[in-house]
Amino acid sequence: MKDFLNFIRWKSILLCLIALVVVRFFLIEPFYENFVGGLASAISNLEYFIFCLSILLIVVASILINEYFDQDIDNINRAEKDIYIGRIISEKRVLTLFYALSIIAVLIGYVIGYLNGFLHLGSLMIVFVFMSYFYSLKYKRNFLVGNIVVAILYSMIILLPVLFELFALMNNPGGLFKVIIVPLKEELLYVTLFFTAITFLLTLIREIVCDMQDEEGDRECDSHSLIVSLGEKKTKNVVYVLSILFLALTLFFLFTYYTGVHLIVCALIVCAPMLFFLKELKKAKSIQDYGFLSELLRMIFVSGLFMIINIY
Repeated sequence: MKDFLNFIRWKSILLCLIALVVVRFFLIEPFYENFVGGLASAISNLEYFIFCLSILLIVVASILINEYFDQDIDNINRAEKDIYIGRIISEKRVLTLFYALSIIAVLIGYVIGYLNGFLHLGSLMIVFVFMSYFYSLKYKRNFLVGNIVVAILYSMIILLPVLFELFALMNNPGGLFKVIIVPLKEELLYVTLFFTAITFLLTLIREIVCDMQDEEGDRECDSHSLIVSLGEKKTKNVVYVLSILFLALTLFFLFTYYTGVHLIVCALIVCAPMLFFLKELKKAKSIQDYGFLSELLRMIFVSGLFMIINIY
């Protein structure tokens, strides 16, 4: 069981679940309490739970297909105990699980979307499945394209719940959408777009760092990742630029929406670890160094979720 949980990257799945819960209970619901006179969300908790299930199924499916197509690289970069396909699960079963989970997720998306006036939620799920598949099959080994695809997919975990809520509101028979359009735009949408943007940047940085960790396998398997194409020094420069952009965007948002103790605390828990990341990146050389930086970025993402908790 432990090997299987590691195979499907349970830490990533748990982070996605935490993000979905935080967006619902610390962003969407407080928006209604503070700006719409305490009205209830257009989507029930049960419907949101089912929606989350479909998202997590897509995440697991994308991890499975990535592991399937990455076997040649993983055989070089990983220790034997960390190679799972062929040891704890067969290739055939991995593909079967990928197709099964993807189909279930899409069907859930169409049903829950139809019930809330967002029929194309299922269509979006299909798009995510195809993006995951072709990322693993082809784009992952293309210069920067694969990194951007993954960053888009993970940033959707922040944006999609709010889009779901938005379309449910537009379908509200009482015309509630027109009544709350101003606070909806000035508060919920702006805040969501910010958190979507920093999730995109943070994921993009982490994907590049992971490629730096996997450089040996990428070179032997003719992958055109950033580290293989540009070399270590230039790749680090790209990460520096993206990290500074992340810090600038975060500080701008903090000074716009936070005051007092909340401003100081959020700045410390998000910006300070990123500055430490930049310091460690400068001297990083080994696989272990880049592995540590990858985990550090994961923790910075958790810190970013703490910002959502303190937004209202």
